[in-house]
Amino acid sequence: MTPRKLIPYLAMFLILVGVYLGLNWQQERREARESEAKKVFEVKEAEVGELVLRRGKDETRLVKKDNEWLLTKPLDTKADNDIMASVLTTLARLHQERDLGEVEDLKPFGLEAPSLEVEFMVQGKPHKLAIGAKAPGDQSYYARKDQEKRALIIGMGDKDSLDRPITALRDKTLLTFSPEQLKAVKIKTPGTVVHLEKTGPQTWRWVGQEKLRLRQDRVEALLRQLQMARVKEFINGSPKDSPSFGLAKPQAEVALVKEQGEVSLALGAKTAAGIYAFLAPQGRVVLTDADLAGQIARTVSSLEDRRLWGGPLVEARKVVWGAPDKLWTAVKEKNDWKITGPDGQEVRQPTVKVETGLWKFTQLEYRRLVPAITSGAKKESFRLEIYDEAGKPLMSLEEWGRAGDRVEVRTRTGDQSLVALMPNKEYQEWQGEMAKLAAPGK
Repeated sequence: MTPRKLIPYLAMFLILVGVYLGLNWQQERREARESEAKKVFEVKEAEVGELVLRRGKDETRLVKKDNEWLLTKPLDTKADNDIMASVLTTLARLHQERDLGEVEDLKPFGLEAPSLEVEFMVQGKPHKLAIGAKAPGDQSYYARKDQEKRALIIGMGDKDSLDRPITALRDKTLLTFSPEQLKAVKIKTPGTVVHLEKTGPQTWRWVGQEKLRLRQDRVEALLRQLQMARVKEFINGSPKDSPSFGLAKPQAEVALVKEQGEVSLALGAKTAAGIYAFLAPQGRVVLTDADLAGQIARTVSSLEDRRLWGGPLVEARKVVWGAPDKLWTAVKEKNDWKITGPDGQEVRQPTVKVETGLWKFTQLEYRRLVPAITSGAKKESFRLEIYDEAGKPLMSLEEWGRAGDRVEVRTRTGDQSLVALMPNKEYQEWQGEMAKLAAPGK
């Protein structure tokens, strides 16, 4: 068939495509109009400034201030902004499943004395949704909009999203603070007292142990743990009300010192539901994450920086490693690393593979320091040297012997040197990573 004979078929195809797209567009517009017509309220989430949930005589009031929602009744506290966002989205997208029209008697629909009333303000104009009894089928509810006499049916999921108890609406943040505002952190666990003082945007020192190297990343991790901790349940009572709270002798105590004052947390007894905590100056008891005290204790025990070298990896441009008489040399080039062996052999490896090996080295931590190389007939069996772009040594390591599960090493970083005992297993795993760099295709 010649191209000219195909033209009518192509024209017919294009006409059919156009008809299909036109019908599909009309269908989508019709569905959009129908969906819009079923919306209960013409409202946008950001326009709602006040909200009241009323169940009989019980009333919960919330107000938005500076883009944050606050509970004002029956409590005066912060609201959970994520929960409030869900409630407002439900209001803005609320659709009626059916419109039953005007009804003279609201009682059969449970709307004479609604189980839930939702009142809210939109740019100064009040709105109200009354939710009554379940509709037949137990999958929906009768509802009424504002003061209209029409009865509507809305979905069960929409009703459940709006019908939030006070415990769900309250802010669940355990400790409200910004790390930038902190001046100091004090932690007390059985057998350990830690006083950390801020010295820079992300640097800390251990008061009383200023010569101790700190893992700054683990201090920041501790602060993230505290920031992410959430209240699981609000408890009525004080620490003195029940010995079962375990707050007379806490498992852990944390004090966050800010310019505005101090916020403290005491963690007591653990239960199946969580761990009891006392917050000051709020003066309330709550249940929080069961493992929070354990997380704090584990982080505190690992604050000392026992890494052989902490980087920075970005400055590494040349790496030498291996047995002293069979050294491999890796040099960083534009797109990869050129690796030369002791017999002149060459291997090329991607940057990510070499830097992964170096990163694993930065994660090695010694068990303990020793005064000097122990006595006995020992010789160097392994060496690692790392240089920057100018050829300046960043660090060096010498392995001086193995005994059981321990490896004895000496490192130099700048003018500082240390001799330490390493766990053999982790050390050998890292050496295995470096050996792979010398093997083509691995």
